[in-house]
Amino acid sequence: MEKKSFLDRLAKFLLPIGNFLSQQRHVSAISTGFMSTLPVTLLGAVSQILTNPPITAEAIAKGGLAATILGPWYNFATANKEILSVPYNMTMGLVGIFAAFAIAYHLAKSYKMKQLQSGFIAMIMFMIVAGPAKVLTLADGTTTVTAIDTFLLGGTGLFTAIIIGLLSVEITRFCERKHLVLKMPDVVPVAMADSFSSLVPLLLNLVVFFGLNALVTVATGYGLPLMIMGILSMPLAALNSVPGMIIVAIFAMLLWVMGIHGTMIVFMALMPVLFGAIAQNAALVAAGQEPIFQPIMLFMGSMAVGGSGNTLGLVLLGLKSKSSQIKAVSQISLVPGFFGINEPVTFGMPIMYNPILAIPFILSPLVNMVIIYVLYQVHFLKPAFIMIMSLMPMGVGEFLGTLSLTNAILPFLLIPVSMAVYYPFYKVYEKQLIAKETAQ
Repeated sequence: MEKKSFLDRLAKFLLPIGNFLSQQRHVSAISTGFMSTLPVTLLGAVSQILTNPPITAEAIAKGGLAATILGPWYNFATANKEILSVPYNMTMGLVGIFAAFAIAYHLAKSYKMKQLQSGFIAMIMFMIVAGPAKVLTLADGTTTVTAIDTFLLGGTGLFTAIIIGLLSVEITRFCERKHLVLKMPDVVPVAMADSFSSLVPLLLNLVVFFGLNALVTVATGYGLPLMIMGILSMPLAALNSVPGMIIVAIFAMLLWVMGIHGTMIVFMALMPVLFGAIAQNAALVAAGQEPIFQPIMLFMGSMAVGGSGNTLGLVLLGLKSKSSQIKAVSQISLVPGFFGINEPVTFGMPIMYNPILAIPFILSPLVNMVIIYVLYQVHFLKPAFIMIMSLMPMGVGEFLGTLSLTNAILPFLLIPVSMAVYYPFYKVYEKQLIAKETAQ
């Protein structure tokens, strides 16, 4: 009987988990829903960049070329900060609303339900629970206004948005399966009929979420979103830690080796944590304070050199390889690698089910995370406070997320590290391929 290798045993354990997570409709709805908010986060990012020039008042006072170039921008942003912050407040400041709608929309789509109605119901329930209107008295002591508290409508309330986005669709689905909907005659226009059919699910959702929120508020003095945050705080605190990020990175890379997009799988769980960390730092910067480091930023940095597994170092080594396969794959993988796209090398080298290259593929992100952690501790790197969720050339995304030049050069500093980690395994694999190609 053929003896099973370590990778075969690992695949037997991990493949069912990865396949379940990648195909499970609720997990997929969360992932797709967050991706749908990309235009919103990009607009918010642009606003933050305009509002926070990459220079300080002290640097301008000292003069120099940087002060001459960036001084007018700094003065304009300082004088008009309230106006320039409006796009951010209306995008990232309300991202929970958009996430609740998008998650419900995509989950309803997977069930072949009415997407718009499901999205609107989730959005309404989230606003009722997380953003109740309050009557405020202005400074003059006589004028009162009705205002919406937006504290939990942004990144802080994302977990509540996820839960409401999923559960509201399930409640609506329950109504449809039990025929608890208003049926209109066929002569009624479709749009109007759909509106009436959503009334009963809307009312049941209102009873569930508004009623639960009221009970929690009366019992604890806090609303449902804060209770959810409290319940989730312990496991999330473990996840958002240096050891937690190391475990998550290892798991993601192992999934890649098994042929599953590991980064996408784990990012579904990490995305709310990342949103919350960025939102917290954005609020600190807006208040004139320094952003703080959170371990979730280590995972993002672990992919800094060419995407998952930091494969750009392997690609650069392969450009001069004597193996025609390695050289060809490296040539087509070079440009995508500088944009963080590593599928060409992962599938073409290949790294999947390749015990030789699997080791540095898993090891390289861990080495990077240790280095990045040290650089954060010595304040060489600046924690991110701008959400950047699009593919950009290496260093550009790091700069736009922090407005720091040291963050921008970090990926380039890590290239030699990636090459050093891959080198001994690359040479073994190259020798193996050269022998095969020569025999052929």
